[in-house]
Amino acid sequence: MPVDPKLWKEVWDVCPWATIFASPLWHAVTEEIEPQDASFEWKGIITPLRKIKLAKGLLSGYESSVPGVPAGPIALKVPDAATIEGYWQELVRRTGGKFLIHLPPNSPFINAVFRKIEIYTHILNISEKDKKMSKHHRDRMKKAQKAGVYVTPGLRDEDFEAYMDMYNASLQRWKTKPARIYPQDFFQRVREILVPADSAGFFIAWKDIKPQAGSLVLYGHKRAVSWHTVRADDSVRGANQLLNWTIMEQAAKRGITEFDFGPSPRMEGVAKFKERFGAELESQITIVGPARLFSSYFLRRARQ
Repeated sequence: MPVDPKLWKEVWDVCPWATIFASPLWHAVTEEIEPQDASFEWKGIITPLRKIKLAKGLLSGYESSVPGVPAGPIALKVPDAATIEGYWQELVRRTGGKFLIHLPPNSPFINAVFRKIEIYTHILNISEKDKKMSKHHRDRMKKAQKAGVYVTPGLRDEDFEAYMDMYNASLQRWKTKPARIYPQDFFQRVREILVPADSAGFFIAWKDIKPQAGSLVLYGHKRAVSWHTVRADDSVRGANQLLNWTIMEQAAKRGITEFDFGPSPRMEGVAKFKERFGAELESQITIVGPARLFSSYFLRRARQ
C-alpha cells in the first residue's frame, strides 16, 4: 500500500538525516524513470522504494532512489537498535533480499549487516567558500565578471530550453559518459514538481543574450545539491566558476549551509574542478541486499 504523502512529508520535514532524495516530491519526480512504487511504512519508518528492472528487463529488484543519490529510510527520531534490526528483516521479507538502499553518512541505518558499497561526493561548507576557493578559480571568476557574464534564475521557458541544449552539448563533449543519461521529460518533471515547491531551481550564466553555463540545484533542509552543471561548447572562461559561486551565495540566503557538488566517478577533470572550490570528499553508502542471484547486477548498478 503506498505511503500517505501527507504523512511522508511530515516525517521528512523533521527527520534529521533526511535528504532531498528521501522526500515525497523527489519520489514523484522519479516515477518517470521507474514507475512501480514499492514505498512502505513500518513502525513509523518510511522507506522510499521503487521496483526496478535489471538485465535488460529479465530480472527485477528494488531501489530507494536512482543510483548515486542518498535516500533510504527516514523516521521522526532515531529508532533503537532492535527496531533497526527488525526493519532490515522486514525489508528482506518484502523484497526477497533484492534491494539497493542508498544512505547518507549520518543515517542510523548505515550499520546493516549486508554488503556495502561506497561512493564519494564533494561537499563544501558554504561559509568557507571564499576562503577555500583556489586562486585559479578566483581569477577565472573575476575575468568572467569583467567580460560581462552574469547569472540569473532559470524561470522562463527559454531558460529551460537553453539548459537542455547545454546539457545535450555536454553529453556529446564529455569523453567519459555519465553513469546515467536523463531524458528531457525527467528535467521537465523537476520543473513541474520541485521548482514550484521551492525545492529546486535552474540557474543560467549569460553573456549578453547567449547562455554560457547552467545548473539544476536541489534543496534539502540544510544542503543544496548540484544535480547537473553544464556549459556551452564555446563558453566564456570562468562562467562555470561564477555560476557555482552565485548559486552558493543564493543558497546561503535561504539558510543552506552545505553545497554538494555531486559524485564524479571516473571524471578526474570534473573532480579537480570541484576540489578547486575547496570541496572535500564525503562517502555515501549503498546497502546491497543478500539475494545472491542478483548480486552482480546490483553491484554494477550500485557503483554507477
